Amino acid sequence: MSFYKKAGEILKKLELRKGTIKSLILAEDVPATDKKRMLALVCESLKYKEVIEDIVRNAQVSIKQVPPSVLVVLVYDLLFGRGIGAGGTFKPLVMKHKTRLQAELAKIKIKRKVKDNTNLIPEHIRNAVVLPRYVRVNTLKASVDNVIAEFVKNGFALEKAKPSSGLLRSNTLCQDEHIPEILLLPSNIDLHDNKLLENGSIIIQDKASCFPAFVLNPPKGCEVIDACAAPGNKTSHLSAIMQNTGKIRAFDMDKRRLQTLIKLSGRAGCKNIEPILGSFLDADPTDPQFKNVEYILLDPSCSGSGIVGRMDHLLVTTADLESEEVEEADSARVASLAEFQKTVLLHAFRFPAVKRVVYSTCSKHREENEDVVAAVLAAQSDFGLASEVFPTWERRGLQIVEGGKLHLTSLFILFYLARIIVHAFYFLLSAHNLIRTDPSQDHVIGFFVALFERKPARLAAAAPAGTKRKPDSQLETEVAPLKKKKKGKKTKKKKKSAASLQDQEHGALEIDDGGSGDSGDDAE
Repeated sequence: MSFYKKAGEILKKLELRKGTIKSLILAEDVPATDKKRMLALVCESLKYKEVIEDIVRNAQVSIKQVPPSVLVVLVYDLLFGRGIGAGGTFKPLVMKHKTRLQAELAKIKIKRKVKDNTNLIPEHIRNAVVLPRYVRVNTLKASVDNVIAEFVKNGFALEKAKPSSGLLRSNTLCQDEHIPEILLLPSNIDLHDNKLLENGSIIIQDKASCFPAFVLNPPKGCEVIDACAAPGNKTSHLSAIMQNTGKIRAFDMDKRRLQTLIKLSGRAGCKNIEPILGSFLDADPTDPQFKNVEYILLDPSCSGSGIVGRMDHLLVTTADLESEEVEEADSARVASLAEFQKTVLLHAFRFPAVKRVVYSTCSKHREENEDVVAAVLAAQSDFGLASEVFPTWERRGLQIVEGGKLHLTSLFILFYLARIIVHAFYFLLSAHNLIRTDPSQDHVIGFFVALFERKPARLAAAAPAGTKRKPDSQLETEVAPLKKKKKGKKTKKKKKSAASLQDQEHGALEIDDGGSGDSGDDAE
């Protein structure tokens, strides 16, 4: 199969949402050098796809032997690229129309009053936010100083501070100002064969995606649950913070993704992770095996609306942006996700020994963030928001009151009105305890973090008498084999929520992590 035909088929699969740019290209049986070329061709063709289709239609070019998606990549190379290379039987069929296609391109540029071809790219693609490449130094395998020294040895210069644009020049790096084990690299750096990545010394993970484990900060020797864990970058971050002691139970419903977690945590040298195939919602908080769990990281599936720099913006058309149907569908999905998020968060609060629960999403929607927090605060009285969370980070949560009115669906029951208002004003004071990020200002993916703590009086009441934590020597020191635990009464299988769609891809061809269950965690 010709190179252009393969590229065209990837374009078609992307239109049908049958995968991501990265996963589809990685699946192609072509040499590594051709994968890079194919990535560039597919991405550039997507940028110009709308104008290419206008040109072909206006030029009245119809070539039955060439599939429409293949025609797009061929016309891209003809008009905007370096010219059609070895196009096989397709090349002469397109070249017959070269003059008409070039003439139509000239007409469109005159009509739209543009001189530069790049100005033909839709504005939402042209102005997309570009982020630096972040890597987290895996302190189980290497020190920050040693990793920096290795980059310098390979021709990189260490910058003292991040540029105001957030983007570094080629062959430069700098250490993050908030989390020392995070390094910033140029956005276009290719790390797929980097030995530090291959041996687990560094992990590609967006800075914001590191916030949940950093904020939860579980101590050595404790027991932790990562409730929606795969593919596992946040899990391995927890393991590093705990210095490979204690135990981390990592839940995920997807067998393939859990296998990825096992692979990546093994590469990272994690020995305190027990992978569990199954839903966190099926875990019984009263089961004795969970009696010492004190910390829970909850990064459930979300809309992913905060993700940038993952090339998904290339799949959004101008028509999509103007479509009310798309907006309504998105609103319905966000509402469904928010209900799931509330359910799983309240479930986390039921574990008797839990002291802290961190909740995070890679969503920009208040419905999945502040509204979820407000709802669970109103629904129970054992947990409240922790204060002084990540004080060096400036951007905080949104207030529940905007434009002078409460976000209430109705005021039909006066008895509850006073309680609702009390919680609203409490939340106004608590918004400062929530963390938000803004991609355009903070140069990270859009993210939200809330840290809940059990109230002191409730903590004393919840602690079982005579409970002792197992010494480290009695805990598992290797990643446990894949298994699903079932205790007590059989539970009905829960339907997969919209929240189980967790394959989010970021960056080019390497591992990356933005977050949900995955707020963008991603795997090679």
